[in-house]
Amino acid sequence: MSRPNLLIFLLAGLLIAPMVSATEGRAAPQCAEFDLSDVVTSSSGVAVEPGACLIVDIGVRSHTTTLAIDIEVLDDAMDVLMFDQGTVQTYKNGQNYRSSFNAESSFESMIGSQWLDWAPPQSINAKNWYIVFDNSEHDGDEGLGDQGGMTSRFKLQLAPASVEDYPLIHDTFILQPGERINLASFSVDSGTDLSYWAHPISGSGDMFIQSDNQLSGDLIISDSGMEDFGGQDTTQIDWTVPQFLDLQNLNLMAEAGSSSLHFTVKAWFDPVLSPTIVDYSNSTTTIGEKITLDASNTPNSLQQVLSLSWDFDSDNVVDATGNLVEASWSTPGDKTVNLTAQSQSGETTMVSHQVEVLDIEDPIAVITGAGGVIDLNGDRRLLRLSDLVLQASNSYDDHAIASASWSVDGEPLSSASQFTVSWSEIGTYVVTLTVSDPSGNTGSVNTTIVVYDSTEPILVTSDITEITEVEQGEEIELKAKAADEWDSQENLRFTWDLDLERDTNGDGDPTNDADFTGPSLAISFDDIGEARFAVTVYDESNNSDFEIFEIQVTEPPSEAGLIAIVSIVFASILVVSGVVLFGYRGIQRRHAVELLMEGGLSQVEAKARILSTARGTKLPMFANAYQMAGITDGAVIKSAGQMQTEAKAQEFAAIYGNESQQDPNAGFRPSSSVRQVDPALAEAALAAFADEPEKPTVAPSAPVSGKVRSGGVSLPRSKPPNE
Repeated sequence: MSRPNLLIFLLAGLLIAPMVSATEGRAAPQCAEFDLSDVVTSSSGVAVEPGACLIVDIGVRSHTTTLAIDIEVLDDAMDVLMFDQGTVQTYKNGQNYRSSFNAESSFESMIGSQWLDWAPPQSINAKNWYIVFDNSEHDGDEGLGDQGGMTSRFKLQLAPASVEDYPLIHDTFILQPGERINLASFSVDSGTDLSYWAHPISGSGDMFIQSDNQLSGDLIISDSGMEDFGGQDTTQIDWTVPQFLDLQNLNLMAEAGSSSLHFTVKAWFDPVLSPTIVDYSNSTTTIGEKITLDASNTPNSLQQVLSLSWDFDSDNVVDATGNLVEASWSTPGDKTVNLTAQSQSGETTMVSHQVEVLDIEDPIAVITGAGGVIDLNGDRRLLRLSDLVLQASNSYDDHAIASASWSVDGEPLSSASQFTVSWSEIGTYVVTLTVSDPSGNTGSVNTTIVVYDSTEPILVTSDITEITEVEQGEEIELKAKAADEWDSQENLRFTWDLDLERDTNGDGDPTNDADFTGPSLAISFDDIGEARFAVTVYDESNNSDFEIFEIQVTEPPSEAGLIAIVSIVFASILVVSGVVLFGYRGIQRRHAVELLMEGGLSQVEAKARILSTARGTKLPMFANAYQMAGITDGAVIKSAGQMQTEAKAQEFAAIYGNESQQDPNAGFRPSSSVRQVDPALAEAALAAFADEPEKPTVAPSAPVSGKVRSGGVSLPRSKPPNE
């Protein structure tokens, strides 16, 4: 080998030598792994050979559950180490694990038996935990703990520790020499019992309770401390929270002595059960008046109260539950209220409270009736001349009802419990019922009776039906009229629903919405096609008539054919107007003849009078029957015979003076009377062009006097106009 090649070989050897030494050493431990169920059943113990290790999977554990752990190591010492799912890999990889295991639940060089109650550290998610039994010289133990030796055995018992109803703390801690820590803070009701015990695993120390003000010093709350609890299996203290510390923040403290302190502690409460009643009415109320009883001051800082039950009349029956209740009584006297509190553990405690009930309340008058209907405003609507039976039997009092009396519009009518009334005139009447109790207390109530007529208005829509087609965007005026027997035109209300698909008033009927109100409507249509709308008329009694109309909306004609269309339309208007005028005047003329004949004229006289009126008076184009007949307000229709008689009478008066002369024939002939016809019926004649049959004229009903059929009392009788 030449010198250059030898030099290169030596240099390569020097580079490789450090790499080999870095990879030399002990390999990662190869530990046997078992489930908890595999080892807890062993009565003789599980053997771990020298230089070996064994890992026990104790499952997923949460900080909310404290584990009771019993460990016994036999024959030879070994390390018992607790790891979670993340830190156990450090041990398995042969790395330094000194800061990875949980010190509170681990023991190095352990021989013998130990027990502890341990809760995993708090974490966002529960973790899987492992107990490692190490009987080897691990690369990561820094030479601490057991280093192997001979075969060792262990026994393991692990299960959730017993839980108290009201726990404070249950866990294992390690304190350095002289170290003091706050194990738990709490604030509970006075009278609550606090018990705690300590189990020293190694070392010794003190436990005691301090208030927040004492934390910076050595003062403690008397009778709450446990001094030098080392050397004993457990030491327990039972302490009751005094009144001056009620709901004050307190702290359970632990302090190590001159050496490290490893210990398990458990603290829990026995809460006080003491129901408390607060009466905001000062223990006095009246019959039927509710009072508020409050049990919110019942000690419950630990949520120890499961339920609160109230008995208002000492009959051992629960009348109410909860912190805040209302109570009332129907009879006077001293009432005993019992409040029973039940704890979460099933214990019960009862406290009593006295309430005085007085009778000073007025009776409540209630009117019930049979007849009519109740409207949305609560008023009773009654058809004129219909009977309404009013009753006071539903009136009530905290004691009893002694008497009842009725009045209408302030006028007394009856002292019976029930009476019947009716009205002949439409209008609004106020009925008052007054009731009294044996103590002389009185109560009154009013009810409003709306007396209405049942005649429905009749829509006169010829002005609308004549419009069958309009052009797009053309503004037209729609006019609605109506005839009603009782209500004048001014008292009728018209509504227009312009969108029959939407129910804007929410009553379930999309065709009666008041999109516009009034007898006439100026409108134009933007969409070509069929336009539909509805008109409703209401009278003062809310009777109504309703009709849906359809108008065809067409596209405006082009300018080229506009003149021709206008000519055709104009000619059509002339023809239609002539037909309408001819037909209308013929109908009105026949109606005028009927009016004059009803007034006592013969048919010949009636036609002659109409002809004379037409010649001597300038009549409008659409003159109605009254105008054609020459009938004006107050005018009297006279036949030829009557006029001859009057002429003779005037002649006699001129000859013999103004003294009245009796017609010798007057006693054999009844005087003629003029029948008054409702003008609204003349307007209804326009409907004749729709080929509808002519409706008979209905004369207005004369007012009918009211009557009362109860106890022989009568309502005032209305005087007829002619009396």
